[in-house]
Amino acid sequence: MRPVDLKALHKLIEPAVDGQGYELVDVEWTRGPSGCVLRVTFDRLPGQGHVGHQDCVTISREVSALLDVHDLLPGAYSLEVSSPGVDRPLKKSSDFARFIGKKAKIRLRPDAEQSFSLQGPRAPDSVPRRNYSGTIEAVDGEKVKIAVEGAGSFELVIGEIEKANAVFEFV
Repeated sequence: MRPVDLKALHKLIEPAVDGQGYELVDVEWTRGPSGCVLRVTFDRLPGQGHVGHQDCVTISREVSALLDVHDLLPGAYSLEVSSPGVDRPLKKSSDFARFIGKKAKIRLRPDAEQSFSLQGPRAPDSVPRRNYSGTIEAVDGEKVKIAVEGAGSFELVIGEIEKANAVFEFV
């Protein structure tokens, strides 16, 4: 599987998705059981409800036409278009801001030195904490603050996050 420039794809697809009144969440290029797959994940804007089948059809047509014109992907591939689901990925400051007051799981990269230094001094041989599960309290520029029950609040640098997801709460 030849590498694909995901940043270029994201830059190409995002204005088309935004132009239809949605928000681009993620673009992923992977190998599936029957070949290469481009996964495009999008969401409705806050307060506009949930993504439905017709929304997926609209975005699929828009993205497919765009990809045909620009021919950025090597060979044959399948296009999958979907909503982010209940465990929505959080990638940008605006994603975290959208979920202030909600539960999230965050995993830092092993080299997250800025985030580790924000946690204060630690024992010389201790391993820095990488996993956080709690409530998003605030977003300040490129930092997110998460309250972890029984452990307090932690400030994390968004650019050092390996993976973050909203956590659906049953009420």
